[in-house]
Amino acid sequence: ALPKVAKVAQEQVVEPKIDNPQPEEKPLGETMKELFSKPVLPEMTDVHLPLNLNIQAFRGEQLRLTGDTDITIYNLLLKVSSIDGQMKLDALDVDSDQGKVTASGNAQLQDNWPVDITLNGTLNIDPLKGEKVQLKVGGEVRKKLTVGVDLNGPVAMTLRAETQLAEAGLPLDMEVKSKQLYWPFTGEKAYQADDLLLKFNGKMTDYTLAFSTAVKGQSLPPAKINLNAKGNEQQVNLDKLTVAALEGKTELKALLDWQQAISWRGELTLDGINTAKEVPDWPSKLNGLIKTQGSLYGGSWQMSVPELKISGNVKQNKVDVSGSLQGNSYMQWKIPGLHLALGPNSADVKGELGVKDLNLDATIDAPHLDNALPGLGGTAKGLVKVRGTVDAPQLLADITARALRWQELSVAQVNVKGDVKSTDQIGGNLDVRVDRISQPGVNISLVQLNAKGNEKQHDLQLRVQGDPVSGQLSLAGSFDRKAERWKGTLSNTRFQTPVGPVALTRDIALDYRNLEQKISIGPHCWTNPNAELCVPQTIDAGASGRAVVNLNRFDLAMLKPFMPEATQASGVFSGNADVSWDTTKEGLPQGKVTLSGRNVKVTQTVNDAPLPVAFDTLNLTADLHNNRAQLGWLIRLTNNGQLDGQVQVTDPQGRRNLGGNVNISNFSLAMINPIFSRGEKAEGRLNARLTLGGNVQSPQLFGQMQLNGVDIDGNFMPFDMQPSQLAMNFTGTRSTLQGTVNTRQGQIALSGNADWTQIDNWRAQIAAKGSRVRITVPPMVRLDVSPDVVFTATPSLFNLDGSVDVPWARIVVNEVPESAVGVSSDEVMLDKNLQPIKQQSAGIPINSNLTIHVGNNVRLDAFGLKARLTGDLKVAQDKQGLGLNGQINIPEGRFHAYGQDLIVRKGELLFSGPPDQPLLNIEAIRNPDATEDDVIAGVRVTGSADQPKAEIFSDPAMSQQEALSYLLRGQGLGSGQSDSAAMTSMLIGMGVAQSGQVVGKIGETFGVSNLALDTEGVGDSSQVVVSGYVLPGLQVKYGVGIFDSLATLTLRYRLMPKLYMEAVSGVDQALDLLYQFEF
Repeated sequence: ALPKVAKVAQEQVVEPKIDNPQPEEKPLGETMKELFSKPVLPEMTDVHLPLNLNIQAFRGEQLRLTGDTDITIYNLLLKVSSIDGQMKLDALDVDSDQGKVTASGNAQLQDNWPVDITLNGTLNIDPLKGEKVQLKVGGEVRKKLTVGVDLNGPVAMTLRAETQLAEAGLPLDMEVKSKQLYWPFTGEKAYQADDLLLKFNGKMTDYTLAFSTAVKGQSLPPAKINLNAKGNEQQVNLDKLTVAALEGKTELKALLDWQQAISWRGELTLDGINTAKEVPDWPSKLNGLIKTQGSLYGGSWQMSVPELKISGNVKQNKVDVSGSLQGNSYMQWKIPGLHLALGPNSADVKGELGVKDLNLDATIDAPHLDNALPGLGGTAKGLVKVRGTVDAPQLLADITARALRWQELSVAQVNVKGDVKSTDQIGGNLDVRVDRISQPGVNISLVQLNAKGNEKQHDLQLRVQGDPVSGQLSLAGSFDRKAERWKGTLSNTRFQTPVGPVALTRDIALDYRNLEQKISIGPHCWTNPNAELCVPQTIDAGASGRAVVNLNRFDLAMLKPFMPEATQASGVFSGNADVSWDTTKEGLPQGKVTLSGRNVKVTQTVNDAPLPVAFDTLNLTADLHNNRAQLGWLIRLTNNGQLDGQVQVTDPQGRRNLGGNVNISNFSLAMINPIFSRGEKAEGRLNARLTLGGNVQSPQLFGQMQLNGVDIDGNFMPFDMQPSQLAMNFTGTRSTLQGTVNTRQGQIALSGNADWTQIDNWRAQIAAKGSRVRITVPPMVRLDVSPDVVFTATPSLFNLDGSVDVPWARIVVNEVPESAVGVSSDEVMLDKNLQPIKQQSAGIPINSNLTIHVGNNVRLDAFGLKARLTGDLKVAQDKQGLGLNGQINIPEGRFHAYGQDLIVRKGELLFSGPPDQPLLNIEAIRNPDATEDDVIAGVRVTGSADQPKAEIFSDPAMSQQEALSYLLRGQGLGSGQSDSAAMTSMLIGMGVAQSGQVVGKIGETFGVSNLALDTEGVGDSSQVVVSGYVLPGLQVKYGVGIFDSLATLTLRYRLMPKLYMEAVSGVDQALDLLYQFEF
């Protein structure tokens, strides 16, 4: 048998003569006893349907259930039958915005009502999105019913239960298990519970309860929890609740009874608690015992702590907490003694707040608070005394603290002195002085508060000196106890703030009426050199009232201290607000707010260039009347169009239906031209006529938005844009897009659509299709592209599909700076505070599937390689990263390196995975015209790009030495040319190839651009050639023979982009006109 609850709070309790609410309902114990004295399942008779029913298929689509939470059912399928009293659910499939559910089973509505039902579901509700639920119900409703629940996903848990609903006392055997639970369910795990087990056995009239788990988490030491309890419908007895943590344990034994009043008795024990490992900077060891008991009934309570004792140490400071106390809801307290000590610092409370007499002392003596707790420091000493009687109490206080410190806050000195008495009238004085308050951004030298007087006449003075705020105020008033009314005046009030001085232009009359629960605030104005805010008429604030506030002037210069350096604002705003309310009636407050700007201009610095935005008109209105909220605006930009409209919300507390319109007229893109460089510009006009509908949960938009004559010219544009247009049509929860981007060569057709019928599952798609659009990325890339791509976006995925055809391209890489190096794989970017910048991961994953076709007229000129490229590539991106598959061929090309003219005979780049690791298969041979004996010699490169393998080959086959000679010299080892001449030609060629960067830098020093040193010819005809541009379009080239010292001077002048005049003077003279063309 369970023990009876202990009687508690034996002290005398005298209830004050006030109306104390008595409980109108039965005691909880009686209610519970009555509830479980009979079965929770009422007697049920057999159900016999007069006919057989067979619903082979009932379907529904796009169904909406409205209520506190709207539910949209996309698809519904029901298959059910009832044949001879046997009900069978063949299928129930529900697909809604909150998840999916499938169910099947059968039941019999007679005898013991056997049932067998299985339900499977997947939730789509945060934070349990993706949670899979399986529910099985079996057995007999009138006898033993079994329930099984399996959860998988953010919450992994199993529940098994057996119950008998038709038996009194509700027999229940239940077990809940979970290997691991986390909180929160998604994102970073802050808390974790392992091996959770809950067992409940018995009836509600006599049951046992067991619970165990191990927990850990942020700011939570690892702990093992075990609970054993037993109870009935009137009480529960915690045999033991044990928390093993911090090298010790905490035990709680308690008895909670609700038979009449809610009563409790408990004993908490701390044994060997040690925080040294968890908080090594502040180790503590604690032991203790706390006993408590009490009761709660009818809105009143009483409690006592007959024994309180905690001992140990915190760091090097001894801890001692001891004493006892008892009290009740009538604030009658008896404290034989309560002592708190931490090292040399102590606080004591002793005395009684009795039925009649008051005699309570509280003292603090803290001579050394430094490091008593982390971040705490200083000294404090003082006392508080309560004397007199309940009818005539007296409060005395005298507290002094010096050098107080808490974390980054420091206070030099605090003095509090007070003497307050209450006889026929409350009277006395209170003086508070705080010196030198300091913390980052705040430096207050003095705060002084003085209050004195009595009920009939009293005043308060507040003075603050320091930064960022200093000032003063005076408050005087009187209190009529009989009428429960206080009247006062706020005067002599002014403050110095970061936005300048703020002062009260006239005294504020205050009137508080307690019986009416209303306060009146008289007319007044607050002024600042840049602003004036006024209350033109008395405000009566209570359960109902009205307030009118006028903003006569607000200069945006007032915001300068708070604005970033790159933003400047000027202009003046004015406005007013008129608000009324009545909380005794249903509905929202009524009111209207208007705001109007004059000569408003905002200038934002973008890329070191100012972007001014000037407003001819700037009006904003907000209105709340007749259960309808409305926001309106009218914005006229100087020479840049107009924006106007209004948004209405009808029934803001209910359905929240939307209405209104949004209009944009001749909004010009030219307003951003100031941030462009010389020669760059933007043109175009944006117009829109839109209407709002639907509700806040499912907004709708109707109308059209057009962007016409769009032309953006700038070096950042990859194509030469011509006037283009874009149009969007909105039809409720769907929209379509049509547009054309025109370029000087080719155009791109845009089309798209969007759907936000399901606001949490929106979808948008845009397609781009073009034909031979010329793309230019100066100075290296010119290409024609024909895109046919589709971009699709949802809240969970971005997807890019399609193809890009490149029929023509010219890629010229002139040079790479001599000091250029690749980006290191372990690169770390730092912010302005030299702290690592965390890379922003894409919030929504991106999938791509693009096919790139490289046509037959794509040429590359880079690092001595001049080649034609063809091939096909497939670009794929998913959660594993970016992948490239396909092949790039080099059907023809030439490569100039180490003074040799190599011809690419075979070139293949095979991509299969990472784009920076292609497989190479390249053959480059020496120019046969510069090679004797009809020998073909070259280099073959194979393998991966990061580990290539190079080998020398020749045709006919010969030794590596012989093949190398033909590759570098164009002659075999046994040729007629003297070895010294051959070696000279080879070394000069190789040396010239290595000196290109140095020669280029020398040319730049003397004003010659693209100065280059190279070799031409073969054998005895070899020359060293120096070339460069001395003027734009004028190239000078001078060559000297290595073995014959004959010189050749060439002048080439560009008359037109592809027409040149060339003069050559050497052994022979020539004058030629050269025209360059491509096909």
